[in-house]
Amino acid sequence: MKKVFYAGSMLIVLAFSTVQQNVFAAENQFAVQSEEYEGIVVVANEDIITARDLEERIRLMLFSIGQENSPKIRSQIEREVLREMIQERLKWQCAKKFAPREGWISDNEIKLAFSDIAKRINLNYDGFCKLLESRKINKDVLMQQIRTNLSWIAYINARFGRLVNISESEIKRTLALIKERENQESYYVHRMFFPVSDAKNEASVSARVSNIVHMLKQGADFGGLARQFSKSPDSAKGGEIGWVFEGQLSSEENSELKSMFSGSFKVVRNSRGYVILFLRNKREAGMQKFTTVKFVQVVIPFREPNPGKAEVAEVIGYLNEMKRNSRSCHDFVKRAKDSGFCGVSDPVVVALEEVQPEFRSIIASIPAGGIGNPISTPNSVVVVCVQDRKTEKIPEPTREDVVAQKANERLSVFADREMQDLYKKSSIKISEKYGSVLNYVK
Repeated sequence: MKKVFYAGSMLIVLAFSTVQQNVFAAENQFAVQSEEYEGIVVVANEDIITARDLEERIRLMLFSIGQENSPKIRSQIEREVLREMIQERLKWQCAKKFAPREGWISDNEIKLAFSDIAKRINLNYDGFCKLLESRKINKDVLMQQIRTNLSWIAYINARFGRLVNISESEIKRTLALIKERENQESYYVHRMFFPVSDAKNEASVSARVSNIVHMLKQGADFGGLARQFSKSPDSAKGGEIGWVFEGQLSSEENSELKSMFSGSFKVVRNSRGYVILFLRNKREAGMQKFTTVKFVQVVIPFREPNPGKAEVAEVIGYLNEMKRNSRSCHDFVKRAKDSGFCGVSDPVVVALEEVQPEFRSIIASIPAGGIGNPISTPNSVVVVCVQDRKTEKIPEPTREDVVAQKANERLSVFADREMQDLYKKSSIKISEKYGSVLNYVK
């Protein structure tokens, strides 16, 4: 695990696969074009959020969590999105005063972060831009979010990093407990964290957690919500912290994980705030291995969404014929590339246990060098080709992992307090239409 003392909250869109699924200058980060005015929603000090700004972020959010743009879903996410947008304005204003211009987050860093998002969904930079464009999502909205969060991370680390002290005895005690329990159950966990830095904030944080849980119950993607709203250091990866052993998380979380089943989520209150746990997989005592697979995906998109049975049968028939005529998965991929109308992803290497349950069984059934059967989705037909497979021991967390995890969570509490202080010092005016959001956003 890379040692990063505060990863903050950053939206990263991640989906398993339906491949069908200019960075602004710093000083113009939140500039509003007069021709784009469609009504002012919020004025946060000198920065303005328009109805158009809000609509673009809602569209990005819906794409991230895999939900349709329905009135019911919008009512659930609108205030969450507006809250994040206000906080980003305040974060940017604060971080901009802190960082010297010559030491600012570079455009290249933003592009690399954007490219990393694309890589996670098997696309390159240009391919991801085209995907966002096809969904009528402005990529600059995501670029702005990345720049702001990287800037805030730098600010929090610089201001509060020296105040976080992880004692040697605490580190040794945690590592010893993990070693003692290494042959017991282990859990593959995703996690959202919402710090409670002051008793006065308990009610608002609890309400926010309840709203997010409601969205999860309606089918929203856990990873998408974590990337957008969680204050956990693992939010950039959809809250994914991977395999954990007893003793690695808080005692309250360890206790709840024991009673959870794979695919379930649960709210936990620990000493620092609220946690929403999602248990992707569980290994029984003594089973400490996982399988890594390398695969590519071949995709033929339909001419129109939700095609008729004839078109689906035609595409599946074509892919089955190509599969019969291929000597290997490498040959199949070459034929797909040569066809001129099949999309072929870059190779992906991933732990099988990390793959969403509905796709895990599909990949698990394909041998190394094998070609899967065509899978029909609403927008395309996909064939998975497994190029390699190997089994490895589940890695124990290192000393660096333990230090980074503890430091990150403590710094997130400092970050929350700093945000509350910024609210107190700021002038935030919200239009009457969104007046009920005012107490919620703080």
